[in-house]
Amino acid sequence: MTFNHKILSLFHSVFIAFFLNCAAFSDTVISKERKFQSIGKEKVRIVFTGFYRYEQEKNTIAEIFLKEGIVEDPDSNLELEVILQKKEPVYKYLFIHRLNFIITLLSGGFVPSHIRTEKTLTFRYSKLGAVEKESVYDIGMDQWRGIPVVIFMITHWPNKIYKEQLIEATKLEIKEI
Repeated sequence: MTFNHKILSLFHSVFIAFFLNCAAFSDTVISKERKFQSIGKEKVRIVFTGFYRYEQEKNTIAEIFLKEGIVEDPDSNLELEVILQKKEPVYKYLFIHRLNFIITLLSGGFVPSHIRTEKTLTFRYSKLGAVEKESVYDIGMDQWRGIPVVIFMITHWPNKIYKEQLIEATKLEIKEI
């Protein structure tokens, strides 16, 4: 085996370790709320912002609204804007995070690497352009990538965890209406 083949084999191992073996562990969904007036379950115009890569999650949220009796009416004066925003993760020890990534790369994925993902889901209610109520939910998870996380992949797949968190935040919001 030549040196080029060895390097190619190493990169192949790292690719598999990083992109195919990933498990996520969710945080508790936390709510921050600004409430000016109470909003009832009435006909609303629903606008989704920030879901351009999350069509399936957007449809799931829309289905939850429908099941809970929130009727979508494009001509309504009441607007519900559902906003999904990515937050930059804050690592308590950034040096250790970077060192962990390098060690994972050099070990070919045998040492798992840690990645933090954070987003906010905002429900903003407005009537004739004036904000009536706004609820913000913090959604976060810790992802581990590497060969040892294969055991957790089936039950802790990041997309599944993320979707569950969005559903939980939506159901918490509906309880507040």
